[in-house]
Amino acid sequence: MPIEIESRRVGPITVVTCRGRIVEGDESRALQDHLNTVLQRSPDIVINLGAVDFLDSGGLGLLVRFLTRAKSAQGSLKLCLVPANIAEVLRITKLNTLLESHDTEAAAITASYHRATSPGPSFRFDADILCVDSSADVVAYARELLKQSGYGVVTAENAPDALTLLQAAQPKLVIVGAQLRATRSTRTTETFNRLADAIGVIELPADFSSRDAAAAAEQLLGDVRARLGR
Repeated sequence: MPIEIESRRVGPITVVTCRGRIVEGDESRALQDHLNTVLQRSPDIVINLGAVDFLDSGGLGLLVRFLTRAKSAQGSLKLCLVPANIAEVLRITKLNTLLESHDTEAAAITASYHRATSPGPSFRFDADILCVDSSADVVAYARELLKQSGYGVVTAENAPDALTLLQAAQPKLVIVGAQLRATRSTRTTETFNRLADAIGVIELPADFSSRDAAAAAEQLLGDVRARLGR
């Protein structure tokens, strides 16, 4: 089947999900174009190969090439959910020692995050606050508002990604939308809210997105400063 590619941001990391075949020709060119765009936004990439049924030599070379480009940009490229047949190709070619792979997206994201925040010149992901809301517009507004006030912020738009970032980033404060805050019907949402409770939570009102922007900003920054200072 022709390759299908989609991506999403999980904090500062981009997860790229591929479906189909990664082979020389249109498929490789499509993935190359997509990764070129991703690298312009973030040098830290996780590629989910769980739904890829075939990878040829050209496709493997493309992954190695973008690993090199990500490292040159002080980032990383990691694989996850690698199918058994592709894992065997990586083993035979010994590229499994170069292309780091993980059993789950969460494990790959966590590994990327820990690499970037290890002591040394690669430190980039300073997370004082995790902000979570199902609205991309609310997340973008809160992220930039808090960054302009000097806070390090990572964001998510769903509970699984929020839980991954909560455990990886270990923020000092969690800002969460009312809908997710009220949801504890799954193991993921229950675990997220329980761990967030132990850190400290500011809940965004259900009508946050429709409030006057200046008033909403003043209220949110006031609540954050009361918890974190600055």
